[in-house]
Amino acid sequence: MPTLTMQAIADLAQVQREVVSMWRSRYADSSHPFPQPVEADGRLFEAGLVADWLRVTGRGNNPDAPLEAVLHSSLFDSLLKDLDAASTLLLLHDQLGGPLADLRPHEVLDGARHGGLDRLLDLEALPDLLAKRELLESVDELAEAAFSGRHVLERLVGTFTAPRGAWAGEALTGPGAGLVADVTLAMHEQFNHRLDPHGRGGQLLSALVAAAAGEDRGLLVGIDGAMTEEPTGRALLRLLATQLGPDSIVDPASADGTVQDRLTLVMRQEIEDAHTFFEEIDSLLLERGPRDVLALIGPAELLVEPLKDDALRVARERLLMPTAGHPADLRYVARLPRGLSRHGGRRRLALWVVGTAVTHADRTWTVYGEHADTALDRASRAAIAADVVAALAGGDALTSHAFLRSSRLATDALVRRRSLVLAPQEALERSGGESLARIWELDDGLVRDAVHLEAVDAGGIDPTVSWHTVTTAFAAEMRGTRLPEEAIAGPEPGSAIVIGPEEVRDPQRRGRRAIDRLVLEKATSRSTFTQPGDVVFTAEGGVAAFVDVEGGHVLQSPVRALRCRPDGRQGRILHPSVVAADISRQEGRDRRTWRLRTIPDDAVPAIEQTTARFEARRAHLTSQLATLDALEDELTRALATGTLAAAPIPPLKEN
Repeated sequence: MPTLTMQAIADLAQVQREVVSMWRSRYADSSHPFPQPVEADGRLFEAGLVADWLRVTGRGNNPDAPLEAVLHSSLFDSLLKDLDAASTLLLLHDQLGGPLADLRPHEVLDGARHGGLDRLLDLEALPDLLAKRELLESVDELAEAAFSGRHVLERLVGTFTAPRGAWAGEALTGPGAGLVADVTLAMHEQFNHRLDPHGRGGQLLSALVAAAAGEDRGLLVGIDGAMTEEPTGRALLRLLATQLGPDSIVDPASADGTVQDRLTLVMRQEIEDAHTFFEEIDSLLLERGPRDVLALIGPAELLVEPLKDDALRVARERLLMPTAGHPADLRYVARLPRGLSRHGGRRRLALWVVGTAVTHADRTWTVYGEHADTALDRASRAAIAADVVAALAGGDALTSHAFLRSSRLATDALVRRRSLVLAPQEALERSGGESLARIWELDDGLVRDAVHLEAVDAGGIDPTVSWHTVTTAFAAEMRGTRLPEEAIAGPEPGSAIVIGPEEVRDPQRRGRRAIDRLVLEKATSRSTFTQPGDVVFTAEGGVAAFVDVEGGHVLQSPVRALRCRPDGRQGRILHPSVVAADISRQEGRDRRTWRLRTIPDDAVPAIEQTTARFEARRAHLTSQLATLDALEDELTRALATGTLAAAPIPPLKEN
C-alpha cells in the first residue's frame, strides 16, 4: 500500500506543510474528514485515500494532485533502492510506449534492440530483471500516473539534487539552470558541438541542457567513462535517451572515425584541493582538439577573485597563460549572477570558456564580464549567452556586438592580474592626446587656468584596484553603528550629526538628524566619528558617496566610510574625491565587484586644486538652481492666488 508523509502531501498539493496540519484539524468533524494515518504515530497516510480527499474537496493548488499522488508516495521512493533496475525499466517503458507487465520477455528484448538501446542496457541481464514482478508493476503504475516512463525518470534523476542527493553539492536554482541551458544551447546552435559532460557537475549540466533542448535541437551527448561507473550516471544516460532520442547518445570510444567538435561541460562547486582541481582542468585542456571548447563553472573565489595563496595564483596564471605550446585559449571569463547555487548559501560562481577563436587574429583577446548584480531574467540570460558566442567567434563580433557589462582585454594582461574580473567601465583608456583634446573641448577655463597639462605615454597602466586591495593596502573601511531611532532627534548643543543612507544620497538632508553624545555613549560605546576627508558611502537603495570635508559625524548602519591612507603603495594613492566619484558610479551592491582608481602621488596637488574649483563651481550652480526653483515657485503661487496679475511682454520687433 503506497503511503504519503505530511511533507509529501504538502508537495503534492503544492502548499506549505502547516496547511496540511490545518486540514487535519479543520475537517475532522466535517462530512469529508481528512484521512486518518495508517500508523499510531500519525506520520504516514494512505496515498489512495489522500487522493480521494483532494479530489472531493478540491483543496490545494495542484488540480492534478489526485492523479499524481502515487508519484509522491513510498512507491516512488522504492525505486531508489534499486536505481539501476528502475531506470532500465523506465527507459524500456518509454521506448515501448506501454505497460511492461503485459509484454513477454522476448517482446521487450526485440523492442530494446530495435530502439538502439543495447548501448545503454545490459540485454543479457534483462530477462532476470523482467522477472521482478513487483518492481515491474510499480514502474507501470508510476508511469501511468506520470503519463510516461520519461517523466518518472526525470523525477528520479531530480532526486539526485535533493539536499541529501548524490549531486546535492552541484545543485543549481531554477534561474541558474536556465542560465546554463541558455549559454550552452547558444554555443551549440552557433558551432554545433557535441556535449561531453565531465564529472557529476558536468552530468548535471548535460541534464539541464537536454531538458531545455528536446529532440528537435539535434543535440549529441558523449558518454563519459565515469558516467557508466555509477548508477546515477547510468540513470542519467537513460534519461537523456528519452529526452533526445537513443541515437543522440554517442560513445566516443566506438566512433566510426568521424571527428566532431566537443563542448566539455565541467561544474565543481565544492573543491577540497584547489591544486588538484587546477591539475584536473589542465589535463582536460591538453586533451582538447583544435576546435573544442571547455566551459567550466566553479567557485568565484578560486576562478576569478584574488588568491591569497601565491602558489595557487601562479598555478592559475600558468593554466591560462597563452603560449606557443600551451592549449589554453581563454575566450570568456565572468563572475556569474548571485543566486545560482541551490544548497551553497551565498556561494558565488564564475565561468571560464576556453576555446580557439574562429578568427585567428583574435586569439589573444579575452572578453571579461562582471555579472554579480545582473538579474537572472530571461533577457539577461540571453544577453550573457550571446556574449559568450561573440567571444568565441571573434572577428567583427568583438567590436560590433553590444556586450552586457563586459569588455575585452589582451589575454596575457588579464590572466596576470590578481583578479580576473574587472568592472565593465574599465574599457581601454584614451591616449594622452585624445584625453587632452577632450578636456580642451569641455573646459571653459576651470582647468587650463589652474594646471598645466601635457600628453605622455603611460604604457597602458591600469589605475584601478579591487575592493580587496583597497581595504588591505590603500584605505581603512569603517562600519556604521546601529542607532536606536527613538534616540535620534534634531541637532542641539552636545549632539552629533547622524548620517544615514538618505543623507548620503541627498545633500539637502544633511544636518537635520542628530543624537546626544551621552546617549550615543550609552547605546554603543564603540561608535567612531568621521574625520575630514573620509569618503562616506552606502549601497542601500542605490549606490552613493560623498567626501565628508568637516568630519565629526556619526555613521548610521548600513552607511560605511573609507579613510584613505596618505602613503599608498608603489607611488600611487587613493584620493577621496576620486574614490567618491568611483563609488557613485558602481552599479551593484556587492563591494567585491567594485574597482577604484588610484592616482600617482605627484598628481595629488593638481587633483586637489582642480577639485576645489569644481566644488566651488558646483556649489555656485546649485545655488543658482535653488534660486531658480524659488523664483518659479513664488511666481506660480502669486499667479495662482491672484495676488499678481501678469501678461506676456511682446518681443521687440527688428527694424
